[in-house]
Amino acid sequence: MLRVLQETNIFLENSFGELERLIPSPEEIVYGGGHALRYKEKRLEIAIIQKLARYISGLNASFELLGKGYTQEIGALFRMLDEFSDDITFLALPLMRNVPATKTHSDYLEYFFQEEFDNESNVILSSQNRPTVPRRRIWAEISNAGLAGLNPSDHLEVLRTISQAYSGYVHGASSHIIEMIVGPDLKYRLSGMPNTYRQREFLYNFWDYSYRGIVCTNFAAKALGSASVDERTKQYLDYFEKATGDTGKGDPEALMKKAKKKNA
Repeated sequence: MLRVLQETNIFLENSFGELERLIPSPEEIVYGGGHALRYKEKRLEIAIIQKLARYISGLNASFELLGKGYTQEIGALFRMLDEFSDDITFLALPLMRNVPATKTHSDYLEYFFQEEFDNESNVILSSQNRPTVPRRRIWAEISNAGLAGLNPSDHLEVLRTISQAYSGYVHGASSHIIEMIVGPDLKYRLSGMPNTYRQREFLYNFWDYSYRGIVCTNFAAKALGSASVDERTKQYLDYFEKATGDTGKGDPEALMKKAKKKNA
C-alpha cells in the first residue's frame, strides 16, 4: 500500500510538471521595498495550477508525516486538501464543460489574486481586508454540475460533511486533541504516534486523498486542454484501483439512501 501511495505522489508530480508548462510563468515585480513573483493575468487556468500545486505538495507532506505517525498534523493537512480539491473542481467546471464562468468564478478570481495588504511598505497600516467566496457558493456550483451522480441537495450535504470531518484538527477541538493520548499511562504523545492504531487509521484514509489527487489532476488536464495528461491520469486511476483493491466507485445514490435510512 505504501509503495503505491508513494508511486502516486511521483506520478502526480510528473503530471503537474507537464501541466505547469501550459500556463505563462509569473513575472518579477517590485513589492514592499523588494521583489516578488506575480502572475500578469487572472485566469482560471492559473488558479487551477496554483491550487493543484498546493494539493500535491500537501499530499507529499502528509506522506512524510504519516511515516512518523503525526496524525494530528495530517488531519489538518487533510482538511486543507479537502478545500483544495473543491477549489480545483469548481475552477475547472467552466473550462471542462465549455460554458461561461459564473459570477462566483469571477468573484473567486478577484479575491484569489488580490494582495493580502494594500500598503505593502507598512503592513501594519494596511486597511484592506481580503474577502473570500463563501464555501457554500462553491459547493453549490459543484453539486449543480452533477459530477457525483447525486441530486444537488444530497451532494451539497456530502461536501459539507467532508469539510467538517477534519475541521477539529485545524482548530484544535478537544475531542480531536485527546486522540494524542494512547496507552495505559494516559499521557499525550508529542513526537508522533508511530505503531499505533491512529497511524493505521490515517494510512487507510490516505487512500482517499491519493485517489482524489488523481481525479483533480485529471480535471486540471481537461481544463487546460492536455489530452496526454488526461489520458494518462485515467489509465493511472485504473492501475491505482487494481493495485489497492479499491475502486471508490460505489453507487453514490445507493450510498446516500443507505445513510438517510440509517439516520431516520
